[in-house]
Amino acid sequence: MNPTERTLQVLEYVMAAGPGPIKQTDIARHCGLSPATLNRIVKTLSDMGYLFRTSEKYCVRNFRLERNVPMSQAYLAKLDETMRDLSKQLGVSTEVIVVAGHELLWHSKTDYPDPNVVIRANVGFRRSLYELDVLSQLYLSRLDWADVQAQFFTEGFFGTLREAGRDTPWMSETNVRETLDGMRNDVFAADPEGNHVGIRRCATVVEDPDGKFLHLLALAEPADQPKGSIEEYKEALLAVRAELAALTHEENAANRLVPKYHTAPLQGG
Repeated sequence: MNPTERTLQVLEYVMAAGPGPIKQTDIARHCGLSPATLNRIVKTLSDMGYLFRTSEKYCVRNFRLERNVPMSQAYLAKLDETMRDLSKQLGVSTEVIVVAGHELLWHSKTDYPDPNVVIRANVGFRRSLYELDVLSQLYLSRLDWADVQAQFFTEGFFGTLREAGRDTPWMSETNVRETLDGMRNDVFAADPEGNHVGIRRCATVVEDPDGKFLHLLALAEPADQPKGSIEEYKEALLAVRAELAALTHEENAANRLVPKYHTAPLQGG
């Protein structure tokens, strides 16, 4: 590995180890680095404030590092090619959507073929997961209900309406749970009608070999002038999902180092 790769390896390892202190000797052992090489990397990161070093040769991280889509450049290139092919084949806009906290984040997209059709969700657009359309449903249904309760205010979810100006359709906790439980085994979903700005979406969920959520792949079009049928969109998306799943199995990114030697996370006092 070159120096940049070694530094990134250390950063990823320390990030994955959690917020507690971790021994430099453990980092060196698991990353396959000599103590001298690791010490140079740690000193640079410490001097710039990314790590705190203690007298006992422990490190405590002072940063966060994550990729929106935890895959390699090869995977992202394949994803870009796939999006363009789907858009050309079906005549719709294709979107890749990731999750950032309590929000959906549009990672990439292709424009709708008709320039007169405006889809406001461009790259970088964020939207709350509390709007329980098919995108939110597919992601949240991957979580155990206990995790949904722990991470979200379960009386704060609402449905999607096409008609502008109507009252927000708040959903009860029971309704939310029933909706998510009904999708636990689904990997495809389609909005039955357009949202409040008239856009309809179909989507599939893409996961890594361990079943961990990676991103959503969606098709977007005006609800009043659909280009194809839901079944056609489903067939296309599920075929692409299978191709992407096969690629993730080949990705080195799916087999990055997982910390083996680290202390328990810091506990509050």
